[in-house]
Amino acid sequence: MAYKKYFTLSYDDGPKHDRRFVSMLNERGLKCTFNLISGSMPENDPDSWYISRSEAAGLYRGHEIATHSLNHPHLEQLKPEEMDYQIREDIRNLSAIAGYPTLGHAYPYGTYSPAVIEVLRNNGIRYARTTRSTGGFAVPKDPLVLNPTCHHRDPRVLGLIRQFLEAEPEDGDMLFYLWGHSFEFDKDEEFNSWTHIERVLDAAAGHRDVEYVTNMQFFDRNKT
Repeated sequence: MAYKKYFTLSYDDGPKHDRRFVSMLNERGLKCTFNLISGSMPENDPDSWYISRSEAAGLYRGHEIATHSLNHPHLEQLKPEEMDYQIREDIRNLSAIAGYPTLGHAYPYGTYSPAVIEVLRNNGIRYARTTRSTGGFAVPKDPLVLNPTCHHRDPRVLGLIRQFLEAEPEDGDMLFYLWGHSFEFDKDEEFNSWTHIERVLDAAAGHRDVEYVTNMQFFDRNKT
C-alpha cells in the first residue's frame, strides 16, 4: 500500500480579511476549511467585518465551509441543550449557505469537554479541530479531537514544512495541518503578517507528491 502526504488549512471566524486570503490560496492551488460563526454573519453587508451570508458561498467556492458554533461561546460552559442549539443552528444556517451539509467543526477558543464531543457526534459532526499544536504530521486517531500541526505564527512553521516535504510516508499517511485567523495578518509581525503567510503558502504549494485538500476531503479519503 502506498501512503500519501496531505496538506490542509483551517481558518476561523469568517472575517473580511478572508477575501484577500482566499485569493492567495486560489492562486497557489491550496485548499482551506473556513469555520464560520453564522450568528455574526449579516445577510448582505459588504462593509461588515464578517463575510455576509450572501457572499460566503461564492467566496469560499472550491474550499470548505464548516461550523464554529452559532455565537462562539465556550461550549463546555453551557448546558447540554444550549450546546446542542449552538451546533445545530450553525449547521442549519451554514448548510443553507454552502449548499451541502457542513459537518466539520473548529472548537471556539479551542476548548471542549466530553459533553461537547457527544453533542457534536449526535449532530453528525465528523471532525473537530482543537488549537493544540503537535509539530507533527500524524493522522489523528480521533477526528473529534483533531490537533493541528501548528499555527501560522509558530516560528517553526517553515522548518516544519521543509521537514514534511522531505519526509517519506513509510508508516502511514502524513498530514500537515495549518490553522489560524486571517485577520491576524494585519498585525504585521515577524511571524504574523501578510508577507509571512505568503512565504508559508509559497513554501507549501506546488509539490507533486502532496495532495492539497480541505479538512473534509482529507477525511473522505482517509477513513479513521
